[in-house]
Amino acid sequence: MSLKHLGTINMLIVEDDAFNIQLIRSLLAKISDTNIISTDNGLEALKILELEDEKIDMVLLDLHLPGKSGKEVLQFIRKNEKLNDLPVLIISVDGMDEVELRKMGANDFILKPFDIDEFAAKISANLKDTK
Repeated sequence: MSLKHLGTINMLIVEDDAFNIQLIRSLLAKISDTNIISTDNGLEALKILELEDEKIDMVLLDLHLPGKSGKEVLQFIRKNEKLNDLPVLIISVDGMDEVELRKMGANDFILKPFDIDEFAAKISANLKDTK
């Protein structure tokens, strides 16, 4: 599945595993035109979201992060008036907290290891209303 019809996507990846960041970059390069900003720290993610000049179209958010947890980052996004409509997809090894995180405002979940078709479909489904 290609996402090139969506145009250029500005994506923030918040993931503390460098291998997973590279994997996500590689998967996105195959399916879309994406400007990627990445960080391995929840606190740094908050700074990027507050200061970023370029509009962020989507956040891929791991839960277990240094600085601030993924849950804290999600809470910040949903409480911030200029960011509260930003699609946030949780990337996780399990879906155990899915119900709680959806109540907190997570748009969707992508389970690790990544399936490229599922990965593309979930990104497309959550970007279609914003692009």
